[in-house]
Amino acid sequence: MALRTLLPFSPLRGRGRVKPRGLICIHQFRPVAGGAELQAERLAMKLVEMGHGMQVLTRWLAPDTPLEENMRGVQVHRVRFPLAYNMQYGMAETFRYLVKQRRTYDVLHVQQAFGHAVVSVVVARCLRKKCIIKIACAGTYGDLNVFSGFQGFGRALEILHQADRVVAISREVEEELRAWGFPLERVIRIPNGVDTQYFQRRQPLPAWDKVRFILVGRRHPQKGIDIALQSIRQLVERGLGGRFVVQLYGVDYPEHDYNTLAQQLGVTQWVEFHPYSQAEAMFDIYQAGNCFLLPSRGEGLSNALLEAMAMELPVIATAVSGTVDVLQDGQDGILIPPESPEALADAMATVLHRPALAVQLGQRARHRVLQHFSLESVARRYDELYSQLYER
Repeated sequence: MALRTLLPFSPLRGRGRVKPRGLICIHQFRPVAGGAELQAERLAMKLVEMGHGMQVLTRWLAPDTPLEENMRGVQVHRVRFPLAYNMQYGMAETFRYLVKQRRTYDVLHVQQAFGHAVVSVVVARCLRKKCIIKIACAGTYGDLNVFSGFQGFGRALEILHQADRVVAISREVEEELRAWGFPLERVIRIPNGVDTQYFQRRQPLPAWDKVRFILVGRRHPQKGIDIALQSIRQLVERGLGGRFVVQLYGVDYPEHDYNTLAQQLGVTQWVEFHPYSQAEAMFDIYQAGNCFLLPSRGEGLSNALLEAMAMELPVIATAVSGTVDVLQDGQDGILIPPESPEALADAMATVLHRPALAVQLGQRARHRVLQHFSLESVARRYDELYSQLYER
């Protein structure tokens, strides 16, 4: 019997061929459950269903979580050392761990292009493994733009160029990778996906007498929370204050005090600040909403956007990276320019005055994600990619 079949997490056979084993490297994971973390979690579970042995390597952040955990067939390893982020710390520890675990994986699947991605490429080259890097975002808040400010980035970029594949989740990310000199034959476009079986409406949209606008995202300038608050003031000034409420779900940052800004703008009566809810609770939040807002200054490809669209919520979003690949203005959503409270207020007023149109946009939005952004179809792309690399 071949030695490989005797090793833990050995490649599984599916449909007559070996299914390579993947190790996802990500700085945060459950109990942290933001967009990137949820994408990694749901993809890993779907790949397990397809016959791949899947593991996750992440940092141990919450004392009440176990160091080792099996989540629906995905083995999660939480380590006490920091995964490499910049080029100054965590590199040696990450390298040693990946080498020590070399017999349990075939493909290193890295989320974001930081220090842990550099280490993963080196390890893959040394051990004749395969390495995939998924870029989370482009532009000001993008992986490479942030990483370029770190010491040693020039050499790190040369190493990142050697990854077997670099996944671009949007057109802008793909263009940025080319601008950073990544070989075109190693760049592949695979979007984020949403579980359309779980995220589907169980009852009609709520009544439109008091419209609930839902905004999901960490309360940070990137997400345009200040733009939303300014648009609320404009709607109130237009005499529409009795028609709506805006509910914000997200994590607060001490340096960004949006509660105070809401008070200064005189809009506290029309805005509700809620803590971020775990993914399981988001279903009920979408179900109770009338319209989804995404006034971001920059995005990768928003998980919440896909979930809201799958739930048939009409969407108002800024025309930024990733979002413009998903929404078609006037067909399955409303796109507005960034940094424009006036445009956001106009779009929200359209939803208030034309609920029938809003319902149609939401129905078309679900059709859009079913066609192009289902988790099933995205997982099949990764299944094919893993197998193509493994068989080379």
